[in-house]
Amino acid sequence: MRRRLIPLLAGLIGSVGSLAAAQEQPSEVFPMDEVVVTATRNATEVKDIPANVSVITKEDIKQSAALTVDDVLKQIPGFSLLRQTSSSALSPTTQGVSLRGLGGSSSSRTLVLLDGVPLNDAFGGWVYWDRVPLESIERIEVVRGGASTTWGNLALGGVINIITARPDKQAVRARAEGGNHSTVDLSLFGSDVVDGLGLSVTGEYFNTDGWVDVQRNQRGPIDTGVNSAHKTAGGKLEYALSPDALVYLHGSYYAEDRDDGTPLAHDSTDIGYVRAGGNLNTDDGSTWQATSFANLETFKSFTTSVSADRTSETPSLDQFNVPATTVGASLQWSRVFYTAHQATAGTDFLYIDGETNERSRFQSGQFTLQRKAGGHQVLDGIYLQDVFTPAPQWVVIAAGRVDLWRNYDGTRVDHNLQTGAVTADETFPNRTRATFDPSLSLLYHATDDLAVRGAAYQGVRDPNLNELYRPFRSRGFVTEANAKLDPERLNGVEAGFDYTVERSFLARITGFWNEVEDPIFNVTIATAGKTTQTIQPCGSVSANTTCRQRQNSGRFRSAGTEVEGLYRFADYWNASISYMYDNTDVLSAPQAQLVGNQVRGAPENQFVLRGEYNNPALLYASVLGRYIGGRYDDDLNNFHLDAAFTVDVLLERQLVRGCDLFIGVQNLFDKTVQVGKGPDGIVGTGTPVLVHGGLRVTF
Repeated sequence: MRRRLIPLLAGLIGSVGSLAAAQEQPSEVFPMDEVVVTATRNATEVKDIPANVSVITKEDIKQSAALTVDDVLKQIPGFSLLRQTSSSALSPTTQGVSLRGLGGSSSSRTLVLLDGVPLNDAFGGWVYWDRVPLESIERIEVVRGGASTTWGNLALGGVINIITARPDKQAVRARAEGGNHSTVDLSLFGSDVVDGLGLSVTGEYFNTDGWVDVQRNQRGPIDTGVNSAHKTAGGKLEYALSPDALVYLHGSYYAEDRDDGTPLAHDSTDIGYVRAGGNLNTDDGSTWQATSFANLETFKSFTTSVSADRTSETPSLDQFNVPATTVGASLQWSRVFYTAHQATAGTDFLYIDGETNERSRFQSGQFTLQRKAGGHQVLDGIYLQDVFTPAPQWVVIAAGRVDLWRNYDGTRVDHNLQTGAVTADETFPNRTRATFDPSLSLLYHATDDLAVRGAAYQGVRDPNLNELYRPFRSRGFVTEANAKLDPERLNGVEAGFDYTVERSFLARITGFWNEVEDPIFNVTIATAGKTTQTIQPCGSVSANTTCRQRQNSGRFRSAGTEVEGLYRFADYWNASISYMYDNTDVLSAPQAQLVGNQVRGAPENQFVLRGEYNNPALLYASVLGRYIGGRYDDDLNNFHLDAAFTVDVLLERQLVRGCDLFIGVQNLFDKTVQVGKGPDGIVGTGTPVLVHGGLRVTF
């Protein structure tokens, strides 16, 4: 069947050739003149930034087989999730994101932004990628390398900024598509501007029956599809008070429900979000930006323990209410002095209130323990940056940031549900940490075609409420929280060059070295035998289940090389390759058996190959191959995940002006991608072959 798939798709799109629009010239390939805001928090061309910056445009998104934002980002080597599979299937707690091998848990070591506001879940650090419909995105900016100096917490490995479209005059984009696994995706973006008042609305509905995410030869009667459904709606209201002043109000609502691969396991989330602010240019040349936002979230999760023969399941944890409230604000000022200096100063504030309400220890047909645990966090930051251009070919960026992390009112109360007795009542000490993170970056334009760059930086990631207070249970593991965790600290350097030839060839090479002190890992304590055992701090642990705890674990290093090449070799043909080699090693740890191990989830080799044919008068076609090397799914390096190479294909044809027919295929050859492995030997698998197609309308 798969041998006939590509001819069938090509024939379907080719059959509408008589409706093609007039021939146009192919678009330019390389975004070196793109203006981005993430690297310096000011509008700067990519060619003048001393960092490895990638820009994914709305055309790139349109011309991919992706259904979600994380699917789009997989074209960047080094981008990885805790589970290397689409967010359209697995639980959001598996969507912790990292760059350059700085992974290892559900809590991200990369900051994800939505229009400059943190998108990482404030309680747990993971990312709800489905909150952002693809049709609403203008571009995605990815800055690899430590960026805590300007962005603060979480930006150890870099920053991913998803920038959505602003209101435009009478603009409408809609997409309707369906695919196998009963997949349906409906998305809409519409906007208009009248007399300086702009309004845009966006919405999406998605549903899939999913697939069984257990390796085929290990499946049992209990294994079902990891189906999911979500809906989101949002809007922007902007008003230009004058050519130099703009105020805005943004808001959205998101809801999702997921079945997690067995009849009883499931989770759900509801999120409401509002953002307000403004931009102002004053007569002295200053630019002011102010933003405030609030995020209200409720998460629920029900997990189970599956029998060894995979014929039955037993409830293990019912997190029936995990609410989190986030309130934040930022203020930034920027101004050019003496022509050569662009000074930027700013401050940001984040308040987080979260808790877990859960039932566990299922015995004799009922849960016997109820727990309430949580606390409050406040993160304050002040930063200063100078972009100095002493000569046209030189750019020097010096920056520094002070962050204050405060964790207070942490509590944990356990009740015995059978007797009503309080079995644990703890109040954790209030804790405060202050950090200073400097950075220095240099860029030298040796010629019009060659630029050399280098940087040194420090960074910080503070433990979140999930790591401090929320335990969890998943296939074969019980992971306990730890209220004594300290912040993670990063020291890093990188150097590289960019070389372009007449906008038909680009080569970019970057070498990097990062060392993380006090990394927070899920550290293995012990594994139960053939019967239920009590293992502290996890308590009662089922047979063949491993007890782990979040701990600060010494130091680890991530060092490697990123290589990118893009080439236009004919009028309509483009090819690209991106490769990352990353050597990760645990340098020191309280547990001697961890020293020398590879960091969990970090492969040594990754690469992406892409070929494109883009003739507007005929069709657009792309083939993307992605290789991810072997890696481990645990700190002890006992559970090895095999390397995998997958291929995605997209074919698109314009029917009439503003209406396109497209068909995409993910994992064309239906390769088995191992994404998880437990002490019971059960292997979790990623997205199988997924065929989807439909219509896209723009006017």
